[in-house]
Amino acid sequence: MLNRRNLLAAAGAGVTLPGLGHAQGTPQFTFRLHSFSSPTALDHTMHLDRWAERIATASQGRIKVEVYPAMQLGGQPRDLVQQLEDGVVDIIWTVPGFTPGRFMGIEGLELPFLNTGRSLTQSPAAMEYAQKHLADNELRGIKVIAINATDRALVHTTRKPIRTLEDFRGLRLRVAGRWIGEAVTALGATPVGIPLPGVYEALARGQVDGMLINWAITQPYRFYEVAKFHTEPPGGLFQGCILTLMSMRSYNRLPADLKAVIDADSGVPLARRLGEIWDSQTQPAIDATRASQGNEIIEVDAAEKERWSRAVQPVYEAWIAEMTRRGRNGRAMFDDILAITRSHGRTG
Repeated sequence: MLNRRNLLAAAGAGVTLPGLGHAQGTPQFTFRLHSFSSPTALDHTMHLDRWAERIATASQGRIKVEVYPAMQLGGQPRDLVQQLEDGVVDIIWTVPGFTPGRFMGIEGLELPFLNTGRSLTQSPAAMEYAQKHLADNELRGIKVIAINATDRALVHTTRKPIRTLEDFRGLRLRVAGRWIGEAVTALGATPVGIPLPGVYEALARGQVDGMLINWAITQPYRFYEVAKFHTEPPGGLFQGCILTLMSMRSYNRLPADLKAVIDADSGVPLARRLGEIWDSQTQPAIDATRASQGNEIIEVDAAEKERWSRAVQPVYEAWIAEMTRRGRNGRAMFDDILAITRSHGRTG
């Protein structure tokens, strides 16, 4: 566990970004937002930094959000939730797989073939599901700013193309969480956990044979330089979840009018806005991949996708059993994932 005193000292030492152009006025409330992402990534340039600016403007400068990217306050990405709960920071930006077991209910949304295929539709589905099933357990004590989905994910390989279920056999594939890793095992490959910054080198050196990741992230990391085959079933293989979370203790420090400022720029409307951002990056990533020499995009047909879907059925049952073991109604949760994503556009 991180040393809270050291982290607070780091924050007090002025480890921060240049000013974000906040509205005039003396802040009455200052919140620290901690993220694992690069300050140049769209997570900051199109979401977190802009959100901080909007909150400052809407509050007439009474709220200041200090944004710390790239784990500037110390620790590893897996520590972000603990930092939030310990009061070291007020807001975090993270993904469920970084904290194994902590957001297992949310990870149900990342199971393969349960997604709509677009962030604009999967993101509000994620919010609806979380509000119904997770508010009083794994999201207790947390003000959800947004739960949004990435654009659709697929499997990218370096040397061996995947065209059929049998082609997964013997491959080592990088994954970002337990349950998509379980699905990779069910498909016949071996899951490997590697932090995102190390994935390019691992692919280049042959330490893994490929990865499961969404389209949009491939362009800034230039993954098309090392992964040459890109296999996509209809609607994608899955969509990851991204969490922007605020400590309820920090939120409750605010008077009602400033709580309303946070409320107005959070929840489903913000999730939809983030969905539009992620979806806007999909086609440019595909175009960059096609333009890179030696790349092939492989489209899996519906019949082959059905074979993959049947192969991962035991993973659904394992997730349901784990939820039930934790005292929740795993079957009802899974059925609601199906119903909610279908109502938001899932067709598979």
